[in-house]
Amino acid sequence: MKPLNSLLLTLLTLLFIGCGGSSDSDENEPEEEVLTRGFKMGFTPWLYEATIDAQSTTYDRLHQHGDMIKHHLMSGVPWQEALDQTAYHPNVEGEINGRLTNTANSMSVFLAIDSLNTGRDGLVPNWGESVNMPLEGEWAERSWSSPEVITAYVNFSLDMIDRFQPDYFEYGTEVSELIINDPAGYAEYVIFSQAVYTAIKAVYPNLKLMTSVVMKSPGGASSQLVEAAYPEVLDYTDVVGISTYPYAFFAHDDKGDPANLPANWLSQIRSMVPSKPLAISETGWVGEDLTIDEFQLSIQSDSAKQAAYMSRLLEESEAMQMEFVIWWTVADFDTLWSETLAEDPTAKIWKDIGLYDGQQAARTSLNTWSGWLNRPLDN
Repeated sequence: MKPLNSLLLTLLTLLFIGCGGSSDSDENEPEEEVLTRGFKMGFTPWLYEATIDAQSTTYDRLHQHGDMIKHHLMSGVPWQEALDQTAYHPNVEGEINGRLTNTANSMSVFLAIDSLNTGRDGLVPNWGESVNMPLEGEWAERSWSSPEVITAYVNFSLDMIDRFQPDYFEYGTEVSELIINDPAGYAEYVIFSQAVYTAIKAVYPNLKLMTSVVMKSPGGASSQLVEAAYPEVLDYTDVVGISTYPYAFFAHDDKGDPANLPANWLSQIRSMVPSKPLAISETGWVGEDLTIDEFQLSIQSDSAKQAAYMSRLLEESEAMQMEFVIWWTVADFDTLWSETLAEDPTAKIWKDIGLYDGQQAARTSLNTWSGWLNRPLDN
């Protein structure tokens, strides 16, 4: 009888499985939590070297590792052409068309056009035959409150918005630095902000317009100045951008280790901006040691510390309901820095913040970034 009992047991087991008996136990098991993210993620198309291959590789990486691209036009404004609404120089058109051609239709676009110069203490230069050309003639005497400046900037911005079709447009990149560098100039900038915001909103009422602030040491003199004056442009700001590179611009000891960041290194923005939506308009962390004698800057960092900063940044961005996070450059630009930029000490601050190192090998932080990118958006 033993073989018969064994056969019966087998048949009963198969019948139990076939009737879905095993699913009863599954129903009692808790469902695995699906992690999501509330912010989009992306980079600028900053190249690691001035070649066609580097351009192609950079855009491929941007499409692979993000769902947003920040097109930051830092070359100036074609002032006279924009004022007269005449054709731009072919070099201007070349850069614009190159960006548009290489950007996938699936990418959300964050467009920024500098109105401040790179020193954040004056009007942005001219853009024509070359980039950042000196302002000449009447343009050299004009400032942000000049009607010609406002009209030209609005004309150029509307044209670029029409071409790039962005979800966000930043007209006041790091305006907090103007508060520190030139308070009188900032008073004129408030006039500019009101005029630019009003004019663009009249044409694109649903476009989110932005100004941004540079995060520095919480409670420091610079932060206090910004906290007092920045609200003057908040009526002309839909989303506040945060520009933060704590390893370079904070004042605490051992700045290369993100474990030493103040507890409110990022949340301090809420003392300046209690209720406006927020976004990380640009950030990064060096993946290796950084020494710049000209600025008396010397920090120790590595790939693990870069990844640790990224984890903290993304976790806090999620908690603070950021709308997006832009990591400035996807790859270190050692070659561009040494050859094209002639080893400029200021550019060196950001040279090694890539998720790919100078040899274009992936760093640990790429895994951290990808883990968040793979989470579905919850909005």
